[in-house]
Amino acid sequence: MHLYQCVAFRYDIFSFHSGNASTERAGFIVNELMRLLSEGNSRTERSVGWYAAQLNVSEKYLSSTVKRLTGHSVMSYIDRHTIPILKEYLDNPRYSLTQIADRMNFASLSYFSRYCKKHLGQTPSEYRSSFQPQGLPIRTTEASNSRETGI
Repeated sequence: MHLYQCVAFRYDIFSFHSGNASTERAGFIVNELMRLLSEGNSRTERSVGWYAAQLNVSEKYLSSTVKRLTGHSVMSYIDRHTIPILKEYLDNPRYSLTQIADRMNFASLSYFSRYCKKHLGQTPSEYRSSFQPQGLPIRTTEASNSRETGI
């Protein structure tokens, strides 16, 4: 190997480890997270751990990388993608609250209600009633809707 080739080889190794590859990887991870979220995965998956597993990184790495590159937390992005899906379900009177909680993979109707209260400022029933024309019934149980939808 000539001296020039040795110096060039050393430069390539140095530039690889100097941060360019690290920055590219971090950008790739953030882009892949956004892709997973835009595919609608947050409808049923709202844990940082699930997204980290899909990206083959640790939760800590994913959280710190997203925060460092975007200034926002992974959970804030998950919630930003979940809320429109949640509103779409709540705006559709065809689904009972129990059905929505099941479809969105909430552990219980109680947890679903707390999630709505935290992110919408209202319980699911309050949200629905604020958009319902007066006089129309609001479906809140699975039994009231199961005959019509076959679910």
